Amino acid sequence: MMLTTAHPDHWTETEVFDYTMDFAVEADTLGYQSAWLLEHHFTRYGLCPNTLTMAGYVLGRTKRIKVGTAVVVLPLDHPIRIAEQTNLLDQLSHGRFVLGVGRGYFPRDFEAFGVDAGKSHVIQSEYVDIIRQIWREGTAKWDGETITLPDVTPFPTQYTRPEPVMYGVGQSPSTIEWAASRGLPLLMALIGSMEALRSNLDLYREIAESHGFDPESIPHALCSVAHVAATTQQARDDIFGNMAWWEQEHDNAAFTMEQLEKLPNYRFQYGEWQAAALRGDRTNEDFTNYALEHSVVGSVEDCVGKLERVAEETGVRNFLFGFEATLDRDRVLDTMNTFATEVLPRLGWKPDAEA
Repeated sequence: MMLTTAHPDHWTETEVFDYTMDFAVEADTLGYQSAWLLEHHFTRYGLCPNTLTMAGYVLGRTKRIKVGTAVVVLPLDHPIRIAEQTNLLDQLSHGRFVLGVGRGYFPRDFEAFGVDAGKSHVIQSEYVDIIRQIWREGTAKWDGETITLPDVTPFPTQYTRPEPVMYGVGQSPSTIEWAASRGLPLLMALIGSMEALRSNLDLYREIAESHGFDPESIPHALCSVAHVAATTQQARDDIFGNMAWWEQEHDNAAFTMEQLEKLPNYRFQYGEWQAAALRGDRTNEDFTNYALEHSVVGSVEDCVGKLERVAEETGVRNFLFGFEATLDRDRVLDTMNTFATEVLPRLGWKPDAEA
């Protein structure tokens, strides 16, 4: 599951974090395999500014579940520090930590931390290669386009051998090609047509094979809002207002269309804006409806059917669920339990955090 730390008006900041821990502990108890933390700054879209710090706390409060970052925004940090912190969490948790990385999408983050958004893709690529070099060779020595590092050996080394799994967030062809050339599994949103998703996975498969990786062994994951109710209409009605609020918080913080137009390295995202306009999704309500149509939201039967179709058409077997859309602590816990007892077992899932 995803732990968003979204901050609605009716929750205090302390309640946001208390409830987030309730969800994490419950996921561990129910046998969910992983819990993922989102990094955000300067927005109520999410209150967690440091997913590595929070991951340490979640790992300490749980027993079996893996804890991942979705994501660490790499250009805002330093590759040696990320490698050190990842290795520390990997050691302390005996391999329960998973590093997910991304290059960022909110302009105020780049402005506040003094990072050139136009180079985010180059920075991320170099930082990923540096972190993996530290895992493989034990040295941070690097002389690249965006950073030069001395020949130092970071400690501790990683617990997971030969190296921990690293995930990358990706939807654009350029990012998919980049990840595939390194054998990095992808975190992808379950929004859009199955044809587009299959096309992206086919592209990944082709590039990965050309670089000597077995694409069938790479555990991509699809991310989706998830909610269940007696009927699909009731499920949508339960969360529509909160989804619209959350989407508006995202839009308020994210790059505008005018900003994206000036950033060649975000050309795909600019194209997505244009595609939404062509679909007629011009308002917050339009996009919220579009998102719900492509999410795992509905009756038990509809949720099972949607997951079966997606798994069959894409071959992906890992799903990251956002259960928090009711913004009601008890109802979130109920939904998590319903998925664990009525939805997922029908897809062959068994509560086993070691799988």
